[in-house]
Amino acid sequence: MSKAYLCLELHNHQPVGNFDRVIAEAYQKSYKPFLETLRDFPGIRMSLHTSGCLLEWCEKHEHGYLDLVGELHARGQIELIGGAFYEPVLAAIPREDALEHFARMNEYLKRRFGATPRGAWLPERVWEPGFANLLVEAGVEYISMDDDLFLAAGHVPEELNGYYMTESHNGPLAMFPNHQALRYAIPFREPEATFDYILGQADSRENSLFLMGDDGEKFGLWPRTYKPIYEDGWLKKFFAMLLKQSEHVELLTMSEARDRIPPKGRTYLPTGSYFEMGEWTLPTNARKKFTHVVHELKEREDWQQIRPFIQGGFWRGFFRKYPEANLLQKKLLRVSKKFHALSNRKTDSEYHTPVLRGQCNCPYWHGVFGGLYLPHLRHAVWKELLLGEYQIDNLTHRGRKWIEVHTLDHDCDGHNELLIENSMMNAYLSPWEGGSLFEWDYRPRGYNLLNNLTRQEEPYHADVARATLAHDEAAEDSTESIHDLILKKEEGLEHKIFVDKWPRRSLMDHFHGFDSTIDQFRAGSLSDYADFLTQPYELREMFTDGVTLGRSGKLGTVPVEVIKMIRAASGRAGLQVDYAVVNRSDREIHGPFGVEWNFALMAPNSGQHYFSLPSGDVLRRPLAESGEHHNVRDVLLADEHEGVTVRLNTNAAAKLWRVPIESISLSEGGFEKVFQSCALLFSWELRLAPGAKWTCRFHAELSDQ
Repeated sequence: MSKAYLCLELHNHQPVGNFDRVIAEAYQKSYKPFLETLRDFPGIRMSLHTSGCLLEWCEKHEHGYLDLVGELHARGQIELIGGAFYEPVLAAIPREDALEHFARMNEYLKRRFGATPRGAWLPERVWEPGFANLLVEAGVEYISMDDDLFLAAGHVPEELNGYYMTESHNGPLAMFPNHQALRYAIPFREPEATFDYILGQADSRENSLFLMGDDGEKFGLWPRTYKPIYEDGWLKKFFAMLLKQSEHVELLTMSEARDRIPPKGRTYLPTGSYFEMGEWTLPTNARKKFTHVVHELKEREDWQQIRPFIQGGFWRGFFRKYPEANLLQKKLLRVSKKFHALSNRKTDSEYHTPVLRGQCNCPYWHGVFGGLYLPHLRHAVWKELLLGEYQIDNLTHRGRKWIEVHTLDHDCDGHNELLIENSMMNAYLSPWEGGSLFEWDYRPRGYNLLNNLTRQEEPYHADVARATLAHDEAAEDSTESIHDLILKKEEGLEHKIFVDKWPRRSLMDHFHGFDSTIDQFRAGSLSDYADFLTQPYELREMFTDGVTLGRSGKLGTVPVEVIKMIRAASGRAGLQVDYAVVNRSDREIHGPFGVEWNFALMAPNSGQHYFSLPSGDVLRRPLAESGEHHNVRDVLLADEHEGVTVRLNTNAAAKLWRVPIESISLSEGGFEKVFQSCALLFSWELRLAPGAKWTCRFHAELSDQ
């Protein structure tokens, strides 16, 4: 009987901006006990990747992790795997930034541990064929990639007992099939299942090699895994069995496998990632159909044979599915371009660092993992990008006051946006989508006040009602994969699922009717009786400090015109917005008109994040509250934690609705309610005679707290 070989590859990662307490919990419940258990079994060797984000956090907060890694590396128990330092998905970033990520990881591992990595972890295992060229240029010899992609390329399961070589006009690059069966067995089934699979697949063939590469967090941090893995001894039992079975299944690091075992040939894999990622990236309606088809096909006896050819979308589809992810990525590209346009004498690495940190992948997508729905992760990468841009522009403009207005297709949808930028703020407008304001940045603090999220239907919403409470102690002893658990963090979430009929942006123009209610505004179901809210506005004038947008539309069947002029001043983070509503019909118009603003201030119940009416008796109220107020002229919102204040003033006293916008989303811990923004609707009852005009002016100012 020929010996088989097994590589274990662990990937430990925490995103830029994650809460210290969350990362500390991951260390205590997963990273530390795993590495300490590994230390107790000197005969166990494996490959380990740690993202640069986590390494930097450990340098500041937890040297114990670095000490354990260093000790195990010095003992020869772990091979250190390289990668893109701040864990960007390579498909989302420019090539020159990707090369810098790899260089920084190599330099860090050499300096901190004396290691020269040969392999790399591919963030989210997202693969596109052209990456081979990039990886080889970055000095990478090998990576792991999901076995599904090998099967989709025409390999049969019996061929995946080894690794293959690939290239893209530059190479070669070794690719190790990452076996899903092993990822789902370790640590969710008894250790014997791993050996049964390996020996069954090897079938006594010489040099049979298998790899299990997955997230380290599943060893203790994922729900209901700590007790069985550590307290009940699963990991010790697994390691002991690996040593006992070493005559039949020998452990190798990936570098040892590359040196000792010859490749099985050449291959070319299609674009893709792991199976679930292909499902998550599909738009909701397509995802529902895909899930239905997969469910039916799983009933067939030949499901395992046809599965490799049943694939969903690919990672870039998130930019279509979630406009907010697209806008974040396009901001990434804009800031990167500004950095690379600097003269050579200015391209110090300190200016590049925030640009690279802002490329951390987690807030750019959403599945069971992925942090698009988490405001603190979005805010963290926005902050990095904006502070990086602030530094770069200060270099370019030599610290002087300046203001620029640009017309360009910023989001790459074929329609031009308008960018008003000065030394203190950015204001990005979309004439095509209601003349809305979709990005408003306070640059000195790196704060995008419109870092919010429009709520949309997610296929998993149908499962919320039947989910089990995450802290249900009766089920704590079960060990299930994160993909199989259906948990929720509180009761009643199924009654708080809302889908917005319009984008939750600012300068959204509502003709909402007398029958509208604040509850409808909060639910995103407010009726609209005109065609302004999401319809195109024209660019009518462009100034050195702003623009005028206008639309001739209809309120019902009645011709109406809405004009809004948005202007900024150099050296200030302020906007002046002049509205005009003109009755273009031959009869009177009578009804409410409203202007919506959204502010993403992150914390709904914190004493440091609040709403006030300075000229009234509503002071420092939580952002989680709803309220209706009358004769409002002045509004103040604040984030004292970040030191940012928003002041709104209007010269026409308004009725004001304020509501929290909350989404119901899915994460590793289960379904949860997440605060996205505080939505404000200023409204006025208009009574306009034929040809009459109503006007209003907003002053909006961002400043330090």
